[in-house]
Amino acid sequence: MTEPPEPQRDLRRRDYATLSESDLSASAPGEDLLPNRPYPSNLIWRMTKALDPERAPGRILDLGPTTNANIQFWAEQGFDVTCHDLFAHESRRVDGAEISPLTLANDTIRKLRLPFDGESFTAVCAWNILAKLPFVLAQQYACECHRVLAPSGLLHAIFLDVDGRPDTRRQFHMEDRQTLHVNSVAVPRPLPSSWIDAEIRLLLSRFGACEIQGGPVHTREALAQREPIGIPA
Repeated sequence: MTEPPEPQRDLRRRDYATLSESDLSASAPGEDLLPNRPYPSNLIWRMTKALDPERAPGRILDLGPTTNANIQFWAEQGFDVTCHDLFAHESRRVDGAEISPLTLANDTIRKLRLPFDGESFTAVCAWNILAKLPFVLAQQYACECHRVLAPSGLLHAIFLDVDGRPDTRRQFHMEDRQTLHVNSVAVPRPLPSSWIDAEIRLLLSRFGACEIQGGPVHTREALAQREPIGIPA
């Protein structure tokens, strides 16, 4: 007796890269919901194909915390690598006074800058960094990523996709030109919320183009591009 065929998946109606609430409630106790494993990343593949180390400025900015594997990967591709642990720099601000639109109006956040000249990087990697900051703070640094990117430069960002997941010290490292490896260590404090596409698009609204895709490890990835020369921001 033949088994009935599985129903066809309609990707327009459901995001199969992300578990549903029923999937979460059915998880077995002790199951590792944030596995440590490699996974294929279409947006990383597209970014690595698009980048040319011979085209100035030929520099990659890693907003950290980075790994030796990432530095080695980009260096072998012919890029200079600069590391700046953004969350470490902002941890005191995040753990201190509440950040709100009022503080933004007082120009407290608008004065924040990445310590680099404008148009000085070919690409920026922000992996589980912007997602861990309050929105108004993340938005300011997204604008700063736009500022430090050369025309047509690329920003690749990763966001946690599932609400209520354990907060984690998550690190991503490049295994090859199309594969990321995620390492997650759970900590008690939960993330305040998941990220949806509309929030990510708003965060990256300064960029000329932005594509968002769901990942197989409860993440959403975004690839944004600064406008080419001659096209106003």
